[in-house]
Parts: sequence; structure tokens; C-alpha cells
Amino acid sequence: MLKLAFFLALVSFAVFYVAPVAASVKTEFSYQSLFYQELENTPHAVSSEERINSFSQIFLGVPYVGGGLGEGEQGKYDKDPLVRFNEFDCTTYVETILAGVMSSSENDFMPSLLSFRYKDSNVTFTSRNHFPSLDWIPNNQDKLKDITQLVAQESLMTAEAIIDKTSWYRKMEKKKLYCDKDLSAQCDGLLDQLHDEGDAFLPEVASLDYVPLTALYLPSSDKSDDASFIVDQSILDRIPSGSVISMVRPNWELKQWIGTNMNVSHQGFAIRKEGQLLLRHASVLHKKVIDEDFVDYFSRYTSTSSLKGFNVQVLRN
Repeated sequence: MLKLAFFLALVSFAVFYVAPVAASVKTEFSYQSLFYQELENTPHAVSSEERINSFSQIFLGVPYVGGGLGEGEQGKYDKDPLVRFNEFDCTTYVETILAGVMSSSENDFMPSLLSFRYKDSNVTFTSRNHFPSLDWIPNNQDKLKDITQLVAQESLMTAEAIIDKTSWYRKMEKKKLYCDKDLSAQCDGLLDQLHDEGDAFLPEVASLDYVPLTALYLPSSDKSDDASFIVDQSILDRIPSGSVISMVRPNWELKQWIGTNMNVSHQGFAIRKEGQLLLRHASVLHKKVIDEDFVDYFSRYTSTSSLKGFNVQVLRN
């Protein structure tokens, strides 16, 4: 079982975007320059799978930082930058790469990024796609396609959770706002306004298909084998390189901490490299963007873990 501190850190990518953070010691300009250079120089005829690989590998080793982005200087509640290239959480990493792949030039990038992060590209805190299964995935189905059923086939399962945004907003505290501590009364009023905006939402059921880990890892019949399972390679073979992988935790019980349950805890990319399937992601555990063996990553989750499988999305052509 995950310890509570680590357990709560896993949800920061979706639910606590508003937390201000210290600036990274790494220079952002160098990463931004590499990214835009790759964007301008990569022929758009190159497949999205190859472009996702080339864009995403630029940031290998970049620090994981939760809550580093906001709505920019004009934001009402969170004035953190709209984009950073020298630090990511798991979802902002995925969004940045996908927006780059969808762009033909540097000028296209920000509109593409905002279309992923905000419903109808409306840059406000309440329009942000905070919850993957309720907001981010459904609101981006014009750009993404869910192929989980093709990957799982007869093993497909569906995770549900009731997302209570009103309760989530009410759980937010002043320290989560980008707010001047010397203007505490003004900050109190701002927090009250944010709570009031949250009252407009009703609890909703969020459903998401997933490939169960019990289908990927099958019991081993070889008693002499140290491994307790064998891997169903056919499932791995059906995962395209460049897929967006979302880690699914059905009805993940977080309500007492953040005001609502969830059913997605993390996101990254499936990348094929020299015949090996990797998970490339901004890792909260390793505190940076890394490649991990896909099979090894998921094998650490036992039957008692709340993580039960993964959802698979691909960019539409």
C-alpha cells in the first residue's frame, strides 16, 4: 500500500494545479529553443508516433514539479504561467507534447496547448480540464481516440467514480491560490469567490474503459520460475507507440482528503524503442521525466493496490 504522503502526491497532477512553486534551477530557454526547433524542423508528414517520440525525448530528465502552471498573469485565481518547458507534472507533460505534435509552427503551439487544457479553449480556472476521466479525456475526443477496447478485447473493464467538483472546490484552501500573503483579506475574498463558482457544478459519474492488469499479467504454471506471472504479449503488441496511457483506479477513495473520489491517478506515453515498450512519463516517484519498462512499471502494483489497469488513447489523424 502507498504511504499517505505519496498517495496524495499522485493526485496533484489533476486536482491541485493552483499551488505556486519555486522556479526550477534549470534554464527554461534552452528547452524551449530545442522544442521549437524540433517543431519547425520536423516535417509534418512524419507520423504522429515518431513526432511524439522526438518531442517527448527532449525533456527526459526535466524535473517533476506539481502545480507549476496556471492561467497566466491575467488569471483570476492562479497567475502561474500558462506554459513551462523546464518542469512538468504528468498531465502538463502529455499536453505539451501532444500540442507540439498537432502544431505546424511555433505560432500554432499555444492555441493547440490551450485546446487540450481548457474546455473550448476558455482560459479560466473553472474551465480547466482538472479531472482526466470527467474533463480531460472526454473534452479532447475531437483530437484523441479511445482504443482501449481494441487493446483489451474480451478483457475490457470499465471504471466508474462520482466526481463531486463542488466538494472539491470547497476543500480548497487559501494557500492553494497564487495570492499575496500581505493581502490576506483580499485573498479570503478570492477564495470565497472560487468556492462559490464551484457551487455551479453537480456530482457526475465518470466512466472510463481500461485494460485490467489481471489480463496483462497471467498466473505462471512454471513452479520453478521465480516470477509469479507471465505477460500476455498480445496485449502489449496492440498498444501503438505514442499512445497516451492513463493509470486507472476505479472509484479511488479520496473524498476525505480532496472532497471527491477519482478514477485516474497518472498519465504518460507508451513508446517503442528498439523492440521494447516503454512508459515515458513525468514521474512523481523519480521526480523527473523518465523512461521505464512498461511491464516492469505496472508489475509493481499488487492485487491489493487501487491501481487496476490503464486506458489507451491515440491522436486522431
